[in-house]
Amino acid sequence: MKSHKNQRTRTTIASKSITMNMEKLGVSRFDFNDPYHFALTLSWPEFFVVVILADLAINAVFALLYYAMPGCIANLPPNSFLDAFFFSVETLATVGYGVMSPATRYGHMLSTLEIFMGMVFTATMTGLVFVRFSKPKAKIIFADHPVITQHGGRPVLMLRVGNGRVNALSDAVARITVLLLAVAPDGQHFRHAHDLKLKRSDMPFFPLTWTLVHELDASSPLHGLTPGSDMCEQLRMMLSIAARDPSLGAQVHAAQGYRGSDIAFGMRYADAVTWDGKDTSVADMRKISAIEPEVLTPGGYHKHED
Repeated sequence: MKSHKNQRTRTTIASKSITMNMEKLGVSRFDFNDPYHFALTLSWPEFFVVVILADLAINAVFALLYYAMPGCIANLPPNSFLDAFFFSVETLATVGYGVMSPATRYGHMLSTLEIFMGMVFTATMTGLVFVRFSKPKAKIIFADHPVITQHGGRPVLMLRVGNGRVNALSDAVARITVLLLAVAPDGQHFRHAHDLKLKRSDMPFFPLTWTLVHELDASSPLHGLTPGSDMCEQLRMMLSIAARDPSLGAQVHAAQGYRGSDIAFGMRYADAVTWDGKDTSVADMRKISAIEPEVLTPGGYHKHED
C-alpha cells in the first residue's frame, strides 16, 4: 500500500463568513485505491475536469496504437495523429461514421477492445453522475455567530439554524460538541470533547427556524466563559444536525464549526419569523445570522423594542 506519511490534508468547515480549518498528516484527500469515494468527494468542476482528462487520455493511448501501425485503419491519412485521435474518439463513443474503419486483424482487435472500454467508461460515468445527483442534501442554514445572552435571567448560549428547503423536515436532532484544551497529569496537552446539554435537542417538525439553547450554569463546561479569555480563544465548537426529508424519503445531515472568537457576547438574534395574526408565519432566511445588542430589564429579561 502506498505510504502517505509525508502528505498533508486540510479540511475546511465553513459558513458564509466563518471558517474552521483542520489538517491531517499522513493521509491523502485523493486516494486512488478508493476511486468510488474519490469520485464522489470531488466538486462538480473537479469531477468534470477528471472525466474530460480521463477521456482524452484513453483516446490518446488508442490513437498512438493506431498511429503506430500504418494501414490498420482504412482511409486513415498516413502520419496523421490527429485523424487517429478522432477515429479513437468515434470508436470509444461507439459512433462509427463509416469514413474510417478497421482494415486489418490488428485494427479489428484494437477497435474491439476500445469499444468495450468505451461501454464500460460510459456506464461508469453515467452511474457516478446519477449517484452524485441523487445524494440528499440537508440545506440547513446556520447562523454565522453563536450568541451568549440573558434568557429568563440566566446566561445562555444560543445557536440558530434554518430549514432552507421549501418543505418541512421531520425528526430533527441537534448536537453541539465543544473541544476544550486540557492538561493531563503528565503535562500533555489535549482537546477534551464535551457535549452541551440543550434545552431541546430534537424537533419532530422543523419547518422554519430553530434556536438551540444551552444554559451556562455551574454544570456547563462553558461556565464562566468570557470574551478574550484563554478558554474562549482555545474553544472549538461543532454543531451537527440530522433530520429526515419526507420529499426525498432519506435522512440528511449537516454540520457547522465555530471558534470561540466567533461567539457574540451580549448580543441576541434579531427576529427572523413574523406572524400575520392568522394562520401564516413568514421566515426570512436572510436574517438567520442577524444579531442585535440585547436590551434587558432590571430583572435580566429581554425588553423587546418596537
